[in-house]
Amino acid sequence: MTLATAHSYLGNDLEILRGRTLLDNGIYINLPLWLPEADWSKKIILFPGQTLPIMERDVFSIEMLRKCIAKDRTFGVASEIDINCIGTTAEIYEYLEIPNANEIRVKAKGRQRFKILKLRNASTRRVTADVQILPEIILPSPFFEHRLVSLDRLRVIPTNEVTAKQYRNLTKKESVLTPWPAWVHHQYNSRLLSLDIQKYLQFVQSKFIARGSNIPTDPIDLSFWVAQNVIIAPRDMMTLLKQDCAISRLQLQAKLLAKLTDKIFVCKTCRSQIAKQTDVFPMNQEGIQSAYVNPHGAIHETVTLSHAQCLNLVPGPPSTDYSWFPGYAWTIASCATCYTHMGWIFTATRSDLKPKSFWGLLRTALTWGDREKYYDEWDDSYDHSDPDSHHIPESETSSD
Repeated sequence: MTLATAHSYLGNDLEILRGRTLLDNGIYINLPLWLPEADWSKKIILFPGQTLPIMERDVFSIEMLRKCIAKDRTFGVASEIDINCIGTTAEIYEYLEIPNANEIRVKAKGRQRFKILKLRNASTRRVTADVQILPEIILPSPFFEHRLVSLDRLRVIPTNEVTAKQYRNLTKKESVLTPWPAWVHHQYNSRLLSLDIQKYLQFVQSKFIARGSNIPTDPIDLSFWVAQNVIIAPRDMMTLLKQDCAISRLQLQAKLLAKLTDKIFVCKTCRSQIAKQTDVFPMNQEGIQSAYVNPHGAIHETVTLSHAQCLNLVPGPPSTDYSWFPGYAWTIASCATCYTHMGWIFTATRSDLKPKSFWGLLRTALTWGDREKYYDEWDDSYDHSDPDSHHIPESETSSD
């Protein structure tokens, strides 16, 4: 599990860069922008805390990354390169340059949001931008100005249902000092919002605990975690990235998750039913969805699931070449209805690995669909614990 997060497929001899670059909030700096040539790069929306693996063979990108490593190790990532667009700084923490192959491999981490103010060398591949580093605004408690000092000894931080109930009872008393009822104030308490979000994520929380990891509880970290782990439209991801406060992000995410409660994963092209929400599970410590780079440099945001249906597998034995998950071999999977590339199935090559198999499906190939009445009759004809059961004739892999 941890090896997948470490992106060990990039090699075990990457040089580790010590220290961390933290830019002051609100400052104006000139930032080099990473500009992959492929169209898939426009779909990359990087959030703070997210890992970005890069394999570059483009001479201009290699030059840019090399200069970053020699300087402050920081460059900019933005899905739209234009004035007033929002992006995220990425800090390189490991790299490997292969001179003979004209290739550089990089692991970077999303750090801080920025706003593009001016583009320089926009007509070339050496684009830089004058940007402003955007602050992460932390609002005080809604009752900070109107709290009753006599009740301070009863105050608790709402970190679970018990303390949340105590907090709500206390704020009901204090709300009489304000023009608004307590429930209005509760909508602006980041801890209460975090608890609401965690209720929607209960179906996956137990799977994290079982694998020695956990969903973040800090409101800021949680707001970015949800943004990068829930499959939503790019425009919604950009809306979340533009928010300068965890409270506003959590409010939007709570509304979004409430709408998705009864939804299922379907093929984005033909709407064929692929998987249930409860099928997702983590295969690394970062979450149920992570970005991985293939040997050609294309980055795929992949969600891991224990079960899936209506998928065809490419005939032939599984391959271990450049596997994102050490100890697992991959086989390409496509939609059984429209033949769109959906992702891969990964099967264990060692008997001591668990799970024995799982699916890694592309975020860009999935969307949300309504749960039909007959959906409860899920096709469980495949034995997902047996890797060989996936290699069956294409005519038999589709599900009614």
